[in-house]
Amino acid sequence: MRLIKFSLVAVVVAGFQAALAAPAPAESTPATPHPFQAEGMPAEDIVVLGPASYEELQKMVAEAKSSGKVILDKRQACGKMGVYLCEHANFAGQCYWGAYPGCTKIYPDPYWMIRISSVGPDRGVECIFWSFTHNLQIFTYPGKNCDSAMNDRVSYFHCHPRVW
Repeated sequence: MRLIKFSLVAVVVAGFQAALAAPAPAESTPATPHPFQAEGMPAEDIVVLGPASYEELQKMVAEAKSSGKVILDKRQACGKMGVYLCEHANFAGQCYWGAYPGCTKIYPDPYWMIRISSVGPDRGVECIFWSFTHNLQIFTYPGKNCDSAMNDRVSYFHCHPRVW
């Protein structure tokens, strides 16, 4: 059996050399969670675009729909529906667009529950939002600001085809 001796100095020097040779980790800001991390919903059932300004996000959504990357089916009672959520009134600040199965309760990520201030369902879609205080607000295309009982207090929501 061969005995290998390590000098403490050699181990420390080797550790410093390895650390110097390794690339420095890229500095980045923590990612803002997207608002559609619905518990128990398979990831393939959700499509999320953003964050971006509302104007940029509208372009991204139009591109995704026209290219076939996102297929919505509002003809089915509970087909995939799309809705914009923005952190400030008048669709300002960070915005996301999400598409997910309609007629399903969506519980936004806690980060977003206290930040949603404007909502814009896609054309032909109606969304009902409930607040922490059990108030509700109905949104239809093109959307609007949350009222004072709903602003920054979204508990959950669901969307369905608008039939009238």
